[in-house]
Amino acid sequence: MLQGLGMSSTAESVYLQMLRDRDAGPDRIAEALGIDEERVREALDELSHLMLVEESWGDDDRLRPVSPEVGLAALLAREQAQVAQRNQEIEEGRVALARLVSELSNVHKGPDVEVLETAAEARDRLATLIERCTQELCTFVPTRATSPRALGSSRALSETLLARGVRMRTVYLESIRNDQATWDHATWLRNNGAEVRLAATVPVRLQIIDQDHAMVPLTDTESGSGAVVMTSPGVVAALMALFTQAWRAATPLGADRRRDDDGLSVQEHELLRLWAKGATDEAAGRRLGVSLRTVRRLSSGLMERLDASSRFQAGARALDHGWLEPADLS
Repeated sequence: MLQGLGMSSTAESVYLQMLRDRDAGPDRIAEALGIDEERVREALDELSHLMLVEESWGDDDRLRPVSPEVGLAALLAREQAQVAQRNQEIEEGRVALARLVSELSNVHKGPDVEVLETAAEARDRLATLIERCTQELCTFVPTRATSPRALGSSRALSETLLARGVRMRTVYLESIRNDQATWDHATWLRNNGAEVRLAATVPVRLQIIDQDHAMVPLTDTESGSGAVVMTSPGVVAALMALFTQAWRAATPLGADRRRDDDGLSVQEHELLRLWAKGATDEAAGRRLGVSLRTVRRLSSGLMERLDASSRFQAGARALDHGWLEPADLS
């Protein structure tokens, strides 16, 4: 009943019991509800954080419930303020994104930027750059499945690079496990000397050649997209820093799929991060490269573990539990 206001079911039960029996301590509340006293104390901490209980005015240090008329009205007002703030942040982000897209649409060819209008031009230019690569090729692959044609072309180019000793590093989505052809190709790369890692999400399709050329898609919808090749040292260095950060956080292909100290898989942790940023199930599925059904399965498990009734509440509790850090929200 009250879980939509960010309260766990246990805290709600404890609060209602306190309203029924205002003199009850944690032991009596636990007995009445048939739960452990430790769970009652945790619920009291939550209710204190929500300002729904307060210290007694008497000599004892017992907590008393704040009247629903006052406490729940204040809680509702705080929730409404947070929603309004979130809506404002979303709108500001939308405006910033629209401005960025507008600026990119006005990009022209110059000494540091080469615009390739079609996918065919992009493929040809990438092949030329890779043929000239002598030191290192760093790649992000943000899709779960790669077409057989693209895999065949990639293998031919990879064989050439590996034969002449070029270091190859690729970050794939964790979800390529669900596409046998892409998984087999990644395994082939690793077995032939390339370095391959997996990540829950990959920010953008990217190739960095010898740390002096970087290629990204011309639009955020990659199907049929051209590309932009950049040679500005500052831009290439920034993209290389992005790659390095993702590379360090990714898991080597073939390593055990261990969970972290909180028992979270890589995908579960990333899903929590996406929730905290306001992503829908559909958007989270696209970022993770998994089906909507998989997202909902992961969501159900996380909501149960966090005893949460909403994504907003789950994100807040993940922060409280230390499953997320403030930096994960930026």
